[in-house]
Amino acid sequence: MPLPRGRTIPLHRGRRIVSDILHFSQSVPMVAIDREVTIPEVALARDTADPKPGWYPVLLKAFAIAATAVPDLRRSLLTSPYPRLYEHACSVATVTVEREVDGVPSVLFFLIRQPESTPLNEIDARFKRIKTAPLQEIADFRRLILLMRFPRLIRRFLWWLALRTSGSWRQKYCGTFGVTSVVSAGATVHIPICPLTSTFTFGQVKQDGSVLLRLAFDHRVLDGVAAARGLVEVEKALRGPILSELRALARVRRLAV
Repeated sequence: MPLPRGRTIPLHRGRRIVSDILHFSQSVPMVAIDREVTIPEVALARDTADPKPGWYPVLLKAFAIAATAVPDLRRSLLTSPYPRLYEHACSVATVTVEREVDGVPSVLFFLIRQPESTPLNEIDARFKRIKTAPLQEIADFRRLILLMRFPRLIRRFLWWLALRTSGSWRQKYCGTFGVTSVVSAGATVHIPICPLTSTFTFGQVKQDGSVLLRLAFDHRVLDGVAAARGLVEVEKALRGPILSELRALARVRRLAV
């Protein structure tokens, strides 16, 4: 009895972006390290804050603060016209999000510029808007959708220019570090793949306030000790400026009542 035949599915525009990112990620020798932290006081302060920010913005800002203390996390390897490191003056987070493009779920990304100095409320508000606003109202999405229209050769040339030739272009169009998480779907990313120097991800924040932090990094740019120091600084940021900011939001709530 003959087997039933499948069907051919054209490569959707959203898959083209993922394919391009993976193409440039293949040459990045990624190593991943973990650090589990327990921060019940941060969880309590977040629960009492008004408005209550999501964990994604909280942890993203903590990593950006850590990058101010560990310059290696703000460095990029540029390969053309000659190999060199470029140290960014500030951080730009590249955040992945699933949105529908032409009715098909697609992975897009948007940028959070200087999250280390941006109030949590503003970061959280941008996350919420990104999830619901029409694609054409988000500049980062408009740029990606425009890029999808070009043939692969042109797309990848533009990616190459942004990632490999100029530190300022890389920061402006691609960001300085990546952030991704599938916690909302009940899973954890083990080895994030990204063409940037570092990609930060995390697991579910448990009832006791413990959470697993994971950092994948380009071993050509920094070593394991520097990466581990970065995760230590993330914990310090959570217990320091992040905790203070959350408690300030809780005080505002109490005064309003």
